[in-house]
Amino acid sequence: MWLFGRFGRSSPAKMGDEEYRILLCHGSNKYELSVCGAMTLSELSLKIEAVTGILHMNQKILFKGKNLTEPGATLGAYGITPGCKVMVLGKRFDPSEDTDYQAVVEIENSCSRVESKLNEIIPQISGIHNGYLDSKHCGEALGKLRKELLGVNEDFMRLLEQLDGLSFEEGQGPARQKRKSVVKKIQQLMERSDQLHEDINHLIKSYS
Repeated sequence: MWLFGRFGRSSPAKMGDEEYRILLCHGSNKYELSVCGAMTLSELSLKIEAVTGILHMNQKILFKGKNLTEPGATLGAYGITPGCKVMVLGKRFDPSEDTDYQAVVEIENSCSRVESKLNEIIPQISGIHNGYLDSKHCGEALGKLRKELLGVNEDFMRLLEQLDGLSFEEGQGPARQKRKSVVKKIQQLMERSDQLHEDINHLIKSYS
């Protein structure tokens, strides 16, 4: 049972930054949220997104039957005091039903396959650097590895172009965020690849 008796009822003007709890209802699900009177509706929406999985742009927040629509308005201004019940309407985000999100995931999977190729090259370079290969074969082996590394870089560039070519509809926050994280990952892998390319060039010079 959810009790608020010990909180009492406070005037919105007196709450400010003092934390208190409210009850959030989404269908048959109920969540206890810590908020404060100075919290804006926009901030509450992000908190709701975190606990319910409903994207903030897809939420309809109701209090005493009224749809709350002013993002910058505070909970205190809306009269949402300790123990109040707030309702949210909206569908949880399901990645499997979002075609834009899945398009990014497919590119991410391709990135993982290219990363595997990169990881196969690394120990071969290390082996040559540590002298595990007869010196008379090193030049040929390094040339082959450099060619493979160039192919890996081309694959990464192709994936970045594919990500850049994706066009998202308004409100596709998760797909945009996913794309941003995949782009960052590819850029980091390309930096690693560039460093390996430099290592190969140094080794080639030492064996020439």
